[in-house]
Order: sequence, then C-alpha cells, then structure tokens
Amino acid sequence: MSKVDENPTILSSARRRILDTAQELFYQRGFRAVGIDEIVAQSDVAKATLYVHFGSKDRLIAAYLQRQSDDLRAYLEKEIMPGEGGAAARLDRIFRMIERGCRNPSFRGCPFINFAVEFPDRATPGWEVCLAHRSWFRGFVAAIAREGGAEDPDLLAEQWCLLYDTAMVGSMFDGGHSAEVAREMANRLVSTALARRRDMPLHR
Repeated sequence: MSKVDENPTILSSARRRILDTAQELFYQRGFRAVGIDEIVAQSDVAKATLYVHFGSKDRLIAAYLQRQSDDLRAYLEKEIMPGEGGAAARLDRIFRMIERGCRNPSFRGCPFINFAVEFPDRATPGWEVCLAHRSWFRGFVAAIAREGGAEDPDLLAEQWCLLYDTAMVGSMFDGGHSAEVAREMANRLVSTALARRRDMPLHR
C-alpha cells in the first residue's frame, strides 16, 4: 500500500466511489452480470483497493444492500416520524413513495428481493443484511400501526408488507400499476384494522 493509499481521506473517498459505482451497476444490471473488473474500472480505483475495503464481491454486495437499508431507514425516520399525522396517513405516505418509485423509468425492482432471487444460498453475506432490513421495516410499520390503535399491529404489518412485496414484483411487469392497486388494498386493510379497534366495546 502506498503512502497516498494510507491516507484515511483517500480511503474514504475510494470506498465511496466503489459503492456509488456498485450501486448503479448492481441495480440496473443485476449482481451476477456485473464483475469486479468493471466496478474497478468505472470507479477508477485499483483492484487491490476494492479488496482492502470489501474483501470480496459478496462483501461488496452486502455493503451495497446495507447502504440501501440505511438510506431508506434515514428517509422514513425523517419523513414518516411517529406522532406526525395519523397512522393511516403515514402508512399511505410510505406507499405513495413506493408507487412513485415503481413508476420511475429506471425502476428495476426491490434490491433486496432481487438479491434473494440471484442468491438463494442463505449463507451468502447479503442475506444477513436482507433479513435484518426486512425485520426492521416490518417493525417500523408495526410501530405506526400500534400508535394508530390496531388490535394486532404485528399482523397488520405482516399483511401490509406482503402488499409491498406485491407492488415491487408486479410493477416490474406493468410499470407501476401493481403498486397503485397494492396501495389501494393497503389503505383498505389499514382502514378496516383501525376501524375495528375503534368499534370494540370499552371494558368497564
């Protein structure tokens, strides 16, 4: 390693460029279709630098997935903060965000679902990231449902997230129509669950 490479700022910049490049290529073309040599060439780093930061292509994929998870988490925790608006409105805002993304011409599906399809072996490093992300996302939805007074917020979150999966997969075939339909279904699901709670008799 050269003296320049030992500089933490240089290392940080190189890592960011590698991840930026991997993010674009992996999402647009898939994980297996993109090789290390192409990522190295487009990010303008030495192959050794990539391996210093990530160790392997599998670890680079896991880092990319972790970035996707972190970015979504930061966005949702900022934009859909607990306590700001009713539970139904907040969950609808999330689905509206999903619907907009699914209608984007560059939409290529959910990166976590895409990964699971390409790498069915759960020993692959990215699986730990995917499972942790899905657990967090379901918990985030459940927390909103719980604040809204849902009788079974965990069940509501599981059902809501199944509609999310439907929106993501279906929209790859129909340009976002599935996301629109799934959003309508999600809103009815949430409305019914919260109304059922309001209609329950009070215990005296």
